[in-house]
Amino acid sequence: MSVKLEIAQEILLNSVAVMPKERVMLSECWRRILGETVVADIDFPPFDRSPLDGYALIAEEVQSATPANPVILQQIDYIPAGDTPRKPVLPGTAIRIMTGAPIPPGATGVVRLEDTVVNGENVSILDGTGSNKNICLRGEEIGRGEDVIAAGTVINAGVMGMLAVLGKGRPSVFCKPRVAMIATGSEIVPVDFPVTPGKIRNSNSYMLSAQAAEAGAQTVLLSNASDNVEEIAYLLESASDCDVFITTGGASIGDCDFIGEVYKKLGITLLFDRVSIKPGMAVLAGIRDGKLYLGLSGNPAAAAISFEQLVRPVLMKLGGRKVWWRPRVKATLASPFTKKSGATRFVWARCWQTANDILVEPSRGQSNGMLKSAMGANALIVIPENSPPLPVNTDVEVILLTDA
Repeated sequence: MSVKLEIAQEILLNSVAVMPKERVMLSECWRRILGETVVADIDFPPFDRSPLDGYALIAEEVQSATPANPVILQQIDYIPAGDTPRKPVLPGTAIRIMTGAPIPPGATGVVRLEDTVVNGENVSILDGTGSNKNICLRGEEIGRGEDVIAAGTVINAGVMGMLAVLGKGRPSVFCKPRVAMIATGSEIVPVDFPVTPGKIRNSNSYMLSAQAAEAGAQTVLLSNASDNVEEIAYLLESASDCDVFITTGGASIGDCDFIGEVYKKLGITLLFDRVSIKPGMAVLAGIRDGKLYLGLSGNPAAAAISFEQLVRPVLMKLGGRKVWWRPRVKATLASPFTKKSGATRFVWARCWQTANDILVEPSRGQSNGMLKSAMGANALIVIPENSPPLPVNTDVEVILLTDA
């Protein structure tokens, strides 16, 4: 049964639940998905501290200081980072302080080192303007008990740094979904095999495994399979520890399209067998024991589009992400799109920002079997169903091929 894209997406998303969690060393958490809301158990900064190298002093005493009329103070102590103050700042005194060191009692400002001149035990303040602002106050960034990072957050560089600040050496993260992948077709040979007449190398598994990795999954590349129900079924059963099973090829209605028969043999309940999009209309989706099986087109561009629109959101949900969808923007066609579109069509494209507009240009070679159009693409143009050819300067919706 053929279904609208939005319905197919809803069916698949409703068929899966979020993965369990595990604790992982922080050093291995890059791009993982946080499985817990992290609450601060400390104030940060944990004490009033200096943001620069300079002199801690009473700000009011140096507001009028100039190079021609400096304010001279007695230097009474020195506080390097990691040390603690031993003396308070009193009127007429200053304490040399380094970046990150605690502000001593009595100090109400810090003058940067460049605005001072040291003369023995005294220091001349040449400019005290704004010195009262040169203090990082305790808890000004994070307050103890504050929810700092929400579950479902992608752990990027900033999040890794914040987890370290909060002492999370082994944060809880969602397990990565495991995706079994089989390229089917008697014409398919491994990537390092010579191409003999009638044969082509397996590109789909490598392309889709990259898409799966970007969506936060682990890919298990199984052997290629010929057009044989028993062989395909055997390979699928051999990966029983996986969460999602993807085959490419054999998903249509030709003489050698056997994925539907494989589903019947394995007792996989069919969810739908066509989705009204181009390219990638031929998609078989099934479920067994809570695990999804997806048969995609053997044509590379069609398989990539089907994966992008149907599989990627599923992997994002499984992996614990809060946002499953790519960002969308409005853009203006910089060159025409000359085809009519019965079903909703997704077109590989290059999108860029000018001074005043966002422009987008369809890639060349948009055939189902062509890969070259995807190589330089950073976006997909969404061509609505029943759309005529679109001239230059038409406003279109664009999916940006980047994380939200």
